[in-house]
Amino acid sequence: MADSGLLGLIVKFHWKEPVKAVLRAVAKVPYAREAANFIVRGGERPSVPSYEFQDMAPIQPQADSSERPRLNLLIPSINVSDAFGGIATAVRIFEQLGHIAQGMSSDLRFRIITDARITDESLVDLTKWRCLDAADADPRYQIIQLDDLPMRTVRFSKGDVLVATWWPTAFRAQKVRAWQEECFGSPTAPMIYIIQDFEPGFYALSSRYAYAESTYMDGANTIAIFNTSLLRNYFEKHGYSFSRTYDFEPRLNTSLRSYLNQSTTKKRRIVVYGRPSSARNCFEVICAGLRAWAQKSPHAQSWTIISAGEKHANVPLGHGLEMQSVGKLSLRAYAAHPSYPPLEMAYAGLLSITNSYGDKALSSWHDNVYSISRIVPEELARAIERCVSAFDSDQEAGLKGQSRALFYASSEESYEFLHEVAQAIRVI
Repeated sequence: MADSGLLGLIVKFHWKEPVKAVLRAVAKVPYAREAANFIVRGGERPSVPSYEFQDMAPIQPQADSSERPRLNLLIPSINVSDAFGGIATAVRIFEQLGHIAQGMSSDLRFRIITDARITDESLVDLTKWRCLDAADADPRYQIIQLDDLPMRTVRFSKGDVLVATWWPTAFRAQKVRAWQEECFGSPTAPMIYIIQDFEPGFYALSSRYAYAESTYMDGANTIAIFNTSLLRNYFEKHGYSFSRTYDFEPRLNTSLRSYLNQSTTKKRRIVVYGRPSSARNCFEVICAGLRAWAQKSPHAQSWTIISAGEKHANVPLGHGLEMQSVGKLSLRAYAAHPSYPPLEMAYAGLLSITNSYGDKALSSWHDNVYSISRIVPEELARAIERCVSAFDSDQEAGLKGQSRALFYASSEESYEFLHEVAQAIRVI
């Protein structure tokens, strides 16, 4: 027995040390680490990673024999709290298109298919729209929350027309549209794609980049609506084409108009559009640029720096300065597309700094916008000092800036092209 015990200790020693070495070696490989832990310590069996993107989880379409046409908006969320970027714009275009299309077909129904549950104030009127399960009765205005459907099964007929914005919703919509043609054996209306940015550029060259770009490659079956002619020109220059193409220019948010002509005392305050979790907003460059400016500027100590957009920890900038985070502002339905805040600030009489990109230079739209061509701390610091010096020389400098894009301040949104879109998607 003594010998067996000694042998057991020897075996245990020789077996466990190599396994520990394996655990150390796979520390950066989550599944391998979990599997090794399971072998050594037991417990819950690890799951094999699926290597799938949850925001691309497909809809499971089911045939609906209804002959009534329906306009569907596929969108990540309709919560006001989630309304970054162009979500509010997409909802607004969808509702206006629906109003026009309803004049052509009095039997038209409407459906919003969203990933997220409605948890707070909504972008749509919930006294008109009904939140139902996919198999429930079929009211004229219906919301389906995919998170509430275990199998993500949604009924579609050949009369369902799909509207998408943000590439994962377009990816799903294209799959559903292809299924419609196969299931019903007849041509289906093209998908309407509200394109508000070159979204592959949100990522490094990767699977996400490839998936996002693929949504621009079914052009023959897609009607593209671009947020700005600048973006449309960018796509055309890079060889993307669609069956029909339209664009609209931005308009000043109606909720902000009442603030434009208010007489207020100007303060020495720098406001940053701060979204650390969004790589494309270059938060690291902003912080480095502010630090470089604070180090050299004789004016720095007299300024307060605020970050609005996404709540984050306050950022020390050196020399007694700190960027204070106030998070997302609570102005209802204020869904800031990345191009809009500089223009909104400029029209409100503030000096604004942004970057140029390709043919896009917002400094050509308003005197108050300063565009930098190189996104590096030194150039940003120089632009900040330029604006600070202009303000110190004349605190009314921003109020004297002139607009060169008169359409932006117009109270009328130009969606006349939606009449053509409504004609193009009519399902006979």
